[in-house]
Amino acid sequence: MKRRDLIKRGFRNLRRNKSRSVLTILALSIGAITLVLTLGLGNALRSTVDTQLADITNLVLTVTLKSAADKNATGVSAYNPDAKVITSYQDGPDGGGQVQLMTKEQIDQLATVVGVARVWPSYAVSFEYIKLADSKNSFVVNSVQEQSYNTVEAVSGTYPTDWKDSDVVLSDTYADSFGLSTDQMVGKEVVVGYYDRNAVIQEKQFTIVGVIKTNNGFGPRGGSTIGIATLSINALASIYNDQFKNTADYNKFASASVLLSSTDVEAQARSDIQAINQNYGLSSISDFTDTISTVLNSITLGLAGFSGIALLAAAFGIINTQLMSVFERTKEIGLLKALGMPNKNVRRLFSYEAIIIGVIGALLGTVIAFGVQELINNLFKQQLADAGFINGVINLSVKDILLVVIGLGLLSWIAGVVPARKAQKLDPMQALREE
Repeated sequence: MKRRDLIKRGFRNLRRNKSRSVLTILALSIGAITLVLTLGLGNALRSTVDTQLADITNLVLTVTLKSAADKNATGVSAYNPDAKVITSYQDGPDGGGQVQLMTKEQIDQLATVVGVARVWPSYAVSFEYIKLADSKNSFVVNSVQEQSYNTVEAVSGTYPTDWKDSDVVLSDTYADSFGLSTDQMVGKEVVVGYYDRNAVIQEKQFTIVGVIKTNNGFGPRGGSTIGIATLSINALASIYNDQFKNTADYNKFASASVLLSSTDVEAQARSDIQAINQNYGLSSISDFTDTISTVLNSITLGLAGFSGIALLAAAFGIINTQLMSVFERTKEIGLLKALGMPNKNVRRLFSYEAIIIGVIGALLGTVIAFGVQELINNLFKQQLADAGFINGVINLSVKDILLVVIGLGLLSWIAGVVPARKAQKLDPMQALREE
């Protein structure tokens, strides 16, 4: 009997007990649905992260100075005014440690490294308020940020590539506060107020050159009432001097940023910086993306593992269905073997039936999963876009679908081995005498 004939006979045999076959296929399709949706969710997460990080440059390294305290020491670190410990950094393989303030001289030394275009400290400045130059109404500034060397999209105006000390970029949340549209904000003069080192309010005037959206990115950041002002590094340095000059921690910083001339020099620059001080801790966007990828892959594998449990249960359903079929068709099997059907064809017949169940279940689950994808992505399209999922929260791929169909077909074939071997070993004469 040809392979094609065995497959046709397998379809006919499954139709003999439709209810049992349908229930087994449905059980397998449930596992297929969860597995396909899990893979689709993983694809959407990776796609969203890749989209959000596509314009982020790898040119900026963040440098911190880890405490050189004895790792074998116990208790709290001894106080050293020249190496002030400020916070803990994330534990690593060596057990972690603490970060100490970096001096301006240490930061300036980083500029001597080959391939470094610019170095600047983390200027931790704060504003009390911001207002239009021709208005008395003042508003809170929740976050003061430094200029970015990444590509930042402005909803109005531009995000400067060549910053002036008088430039400021504001978040779009100030539009309603100022009573202006984001387009009308561009070109307006604003005044920011801040306390200097003598606790006296000082004011500086800036020109709005661009407006950015506060919730663009992976997931909503902040909220609709968060006010963000972005200034040039030089402007921040000037305000920092007003606020901290002649204070105890003046020109001591938690971290520094290093701008590289190109990504090609990153590895050598990292090596040269750590050669200056082995306690320097370095991080860049590449470290962040690697961590994100690892986390997303772990989440996807974890969810896929739960789907595998459902599929394993369905596999036992296939074994049960096929064993029942062997018991019910004992005489038929005996007759086929008595008429000369080889044992391998008997085995193949039941194996093909199991594979048919698996493939149909996988295809049905895939179709349902595709419908769920379209429903969710279209029904919550705007909400997902606001959260950063431009292409939806589920993104099925042909590769994943083929993987699931082939994988479930293989799983079903394995599940059908026991019933197939049982059918193969039946003695024809005893089978024909079965009641």
